[in-house]
Amino acid sequence: MIIRKWEPFRDFIEKFFEEDISPLKTSSLSTDVYETDKEIVVEMNVPGFHKEDIKISFQDGYLKIQGKAEEEKEEKEKNYWRKEIRRGSFVRVVPLPREVDVKKAKATLINGVLKVFLPKTEETKEFGEEIKIE
Repeated sequence: MIIRKWEPFRDFIEKFFEEDISPLKTSSLSTDVYETDKEIVVEMNVPGFHKEDIKISFQDGYLKIQGKAEEEKEEKEKNYWRKEIRRGSFVRVVPLPREVDVKKAKATLINGVLKVFLPKTEETKEFGEEIKIE
């Protein structure tokens, strides 16, 4: 059994730079959800990802955005002083505030900003219509 002096800062740094820890897995990417007259827009910052890396799906009122980017192999010739840029994966599930027409949805990825445009559908007025008694 090896006994070593407890050094919390060193332990933190060692864990931070372990291969299996990715900042994308431990934090969520910035996401805005807003509504216009005709659609719900989900906007997410996904720097470093390409459209081939991202999958968008919809089910039961939730939009699921997931991405995966592989890290390039570290070149041994480079003398790194610091290596902080990492690649990884993320999954973000966004509840939508109202009914949308998924079949007419569109998405763009420009300069690291993903935008998903979801046209709104007409809301049903199940409780808003008055029924007259005959």
